[in-house]
This record gives sequence, C-alpha cells and structure tokens, in this order.
Amino acid sequence: MDIDERIELMHEVQGKLWEDRLNETQRSGRLCAWVSSFHHDRLPCWLGDNDFRYGSYNAGFKLVFGDGTAWLLRFPRVGRVHDAYADEKVAMEVAVINLIRNETTVPVPKIHAWGVAAQNSLGLGPFIIMEFIRDALLRENLNDDEIEIIYRQFANFLLQLLKLDFEQIGSLDSPTPGLRFPIRPLTWKAHDILQTGGVDIFGDRNRGFSSTTEYFQYLAEQDWEQLFWQPNSSLIPKFVHKEYDRGKFKIVCDDLGLANLIVRSRQDLTVIGVVDFEWSYIGPAQLFGSAPWWLLMDRPTNKAWDCDMGEPIRITNRYFRYLNIFKHVLGEEEDKTPGHENKELSNLIHWSEESGAMWVHMLLSTGFNDPCSFPFTKLLQHIGVDEWDRREKEVSQEEAAAFGAQKALQLEQYNCDLETEAHKALVDEGRKDDFIPML
Repeated sequence: MDIDERIELMHEVQGKLWEDRLNETQRSGRLCAWVSSFHHDRLPCWLGDNDFRYGSYNAGFKLVFGDGTAWLLRFPRVGRVHDAYADEKVAMEVAVINLIRNETTVPVPKIHAWGVAAQNSLGLGPFIIMEFIRDALLRENLNDDEIEIIYRQFANFLLQLLKLDFEQIGSLDSPTPGLRFPIRPLTWKAHDILQTGGVDIFGDRNRGFSSTTEYFQYLAEQDWEQLFWQPNSSLIPKFVHKEYDRGKFKIVCDDLGLANLIVRSRQDLTVIGVVDFEWSYIGPAQLFGSAPWWLLMDRPTNKAWDCDMGEPIRITNRYFRYLNIFKHVLGEEEDKTPGHENKELSNLIHWSEESGAMWVHMLLSTGFNDPCSFPFTKLLQHIGVDEWDRREKEVSQEEAAAFGAQKALQLEQYNCDLETEAHKALVDEGRKDDFIPML
C-alpha cells in the first residue's frame, strides 16, 4: 500500500507554515531568549551551527552558551507527527531516556527541560532540551571488523535493557505526575498509518493487554492481513513464545537501531551516545529479543528489499551474514557479563529464527506491508505454500469481493481528488493558509 498523497500534500503545507514560524522566532531572537530561561544562570545562547537539523520526525537545534555548554533543542515536526499525539510522543521519549539513564550505563543524553505544547510560550509545540553529544554519527560503509566493534557495544546495551522487567504491555509511566496517557502504547506503526494513510487503527487505547498473544492479535488486526490472521485462526499462537506470553515484558523501541548511535569519530568507533528513543513502550520480550531488523541500517520491509518472484535479492545474503556476526559477538558478551550466563537473549533470537517469529515481528511492527516484501516472502516459505493456500481459501470470497469493490470506488474518488486543480493552484500560488481548510 502507498501513502495517501492528499494527506501528504496537506501535511507538506502545514509543515512549511510551521517552519516559517520557527524561522521567524529564531530571527527575532525569541528562540534563544526562551532557551536561556531554562539555564540555571540564565546565560545567553546562540544557534551553534547556524542551521536547523531536520530528521524524519524532529527538528533539532544546537545551542551554545557563553560558558561553552551546548544543548540540543528538539521539536516534533508539524506535518510529520500527528498533532493529537505530539505531546505523548515527547513525554514517552523523556520517560524512557530517564529510565535508561537511571537504571543502566547506556550513554543516553541528560534531559535539561521538556514540556508539552501548552507549556511552550513560543507556540511551536512540545519540546525537549537535552545535552548535546558532540562528534560523529555512525557511517554506513563499515567493514566487517568495524561492524563487529559496533555490534559488540550494541549487544552490551541490549543486555542491560534485558534486565528491566515490567508487569504489563503498554505505555510507560508519565514522567510528570498529573499528566496521564492511555494504556495502549503509541507505536511507530499505528502513528505512521494514521499520519500518512489517514486511518486510525489504535482502537480503544484505554484497554490493556493480558498477554503477548492478545497484543499480537491486536497488531494483526491493524492490517489487511487480518483476513488471514483473524483471532479464530491458530496461526498467531504458533508464533508466541509460551514462556513469555504472560510476563517478563520489556522496553521496546520501534525505531532503535544503528542509526541511533553517535561514535567518538569516524576512526574511533566507541559509542558515546544513543539518541532518539521515540516510539518506545513496554512490549513482549520476544519482540525485544527478536533477530534484529537493523543489522544493515535499513528496514527489511522497505521496497528496496522486495523479492522478485519470491526470490530474495542480493542484500538479503548480507543480512544473514551480519546476523551471524551479531549472534557471535552477543554470545561472547553474554559469556563475560555477570547475570547473563543462561544466554537468555541469544536463546530468544535463536527461537525467533527457528520458529519463523522474526518475520512475524517485522511485519507486525510496520505498516503498509506488501506480499512481495522480504519478511512476508520468508514467512510464506516458513509456513509453506500449501498451508498458506489452505488458509486463503478459508476467507469468505463474498467478503473479499465486497472489499475489492469498495476499494475500487475509494481509489476512483482518490484519483479525482488528486486531479483537483483548485488544490494545486493554491499551493503553487503560495496561498498556504487557504489550502488546508479545503482538504
């Protein structure tokens, strides 16, 4: 499935309007004066790099004070983060960073200040002000020896996080008393489908989950695949680790991978910072301990990984080779780390491979999945074509036909909307404020 271009057009305009306000706030000096109000000595500050840093979901700014201290100011990007969930996104990231900082030695940044949109006098939305970690982001063209250095450090971080146990699946506790958020977690998948597809798949967020099985069924029902994964099917339980179904839940960060690492330099690959913990929540242990998707700094669900006539492309061979490297260094780290002699994380990863659950995890954690995707292809191979065909035949043909007819009508209306010249003309003429109410 593709994103809804009508929604994307509206979000693009909303984002540009917000960026205009942001730039004006900076030019007027109000931005730096506002940040200085959070410094214990109220020292003046200025923009460190004379530029804003735009990521997928955040805009970041390095600010330098007169004493040489550097902070990073981050706002969720309007047009990229849904307005209704921006406050929660920031609060959950603050909660998980504070937890990791207090309970582990994982090098996460210190948070100096944060607030929801109502607490931002600049009117630019919720914010986080944190320690600025200097030096370099991890480059992509690493050789095998360098990859091993990085994997070894990441494995150590994961072993520390594995020690943190929680009683139920859901959102982390709010970092501020009196500020409450729903039980069901704000996941990357559900937010992405709402923000770029316009479909709210969250359901009743005040209802929790009693088990991994129940949570996975909830995730499966968010996709078209629910026709094959419906609750009365026996497929979901086959991919649930029985020992972890009702307990030992862990911190899960949907977007945590190698791109979150900051190293000392391009030559010294010591990790000195782990950043960007958005889309974090308490989730199943087997999701935390699954064979990693991030080994090649890319998602296997992305189109670049799609299989040709069921045959994986060359990059998939690299994935399995790097998975073996990671498992090797993880085992070595477990051997020398007190409390991990039973190799719980290695065993979970091995189980996810043998059971095929690793492919289920990748699919359930992302939206807009395609049957040609690498994880879907591997899952199909694991289940077997005959078994999959049998399950397809169990689906009501009348229901499938009705669904197809409804989608055809929706597609026709969608194409008409995209061709509406009035919408395009307003954008071309720069009349951004007039454009948004039309959608």
